[in-house]
Amino acid sequence: MSSAEMKALKMDYFHQISAQQARVDEEREELQRIRKLAKADKIILSDIDFMMRCAKVEDPRVIPDRIKREAEIASWFALPVLFQPDMFGDFTREPAEDAARREGHAAGVSGFGSNPHDENSASGRAWAAAWEAAQADHRANLKSAMEKKNAAKAELIEGPGRDDGADLDEGEE
Repeated sequence: MSSAEMKALKMDYFHQISAQQARVDEEREELQRIRKLAKADKIILSDIDFMMRCAKVEDPRVIPDRIKREAEIASWFALPVLFQPDMFGDFTREPAEDAARREGHAAGVSGFGSNPHDENSASGRAWAAAWEAAQADHRANLKSAMEKKNAAKAELIEGPGRDDGADLDEGEE
C-alpha cells in the first residue's frame, strides 16, 4: 500500500471513529442526565448499579453467594446485618410452586423474562399469577410515585396554595 493509500485509509477510519465517538459521548451525557434525575429523586445510584448487575447475571448463585460473603464479613465487625449462615442456602429444597412464584414475582417487578414453566402446570400458573401481580403493583406504585414527583415539581414552580387564586385579596384578579 502506498503512503497516500495508507493516509486515505487512516483518514477514513478516523472519520468513522470520530463520528462513533461523538454518538457515544452524546449517549454518555444522556446517561449522566438520567442518573442526576434519579439522584435528585433521592435514589441511591449504587442501588441502581446493583440492580443492573442483578439483571445481567448469568449464574443466579453469584449474587446470593456474594451477599452471603459480605454479610459474614460485616458480622466480623459487629455490624447489625442479621447474618444467618444458611440464609442463602440450597434453594432446591424450596417447593416448586413457591420457587416459581418467587421467580415470577422477580420477573414481574423487573419486567424481564418469560414463563419458563409449562403454562398449564401448577408452577406455570403460580409464575404467571405472581408476574401479573408484580406488574400491577409496579404500575400502581410507579403511577403514585410519578404523581407525587410531579406534584412536588408543580409546587416548586407555582408555589404552595397558588393554583386556584384563593390567596388573592378581594378585588384583585
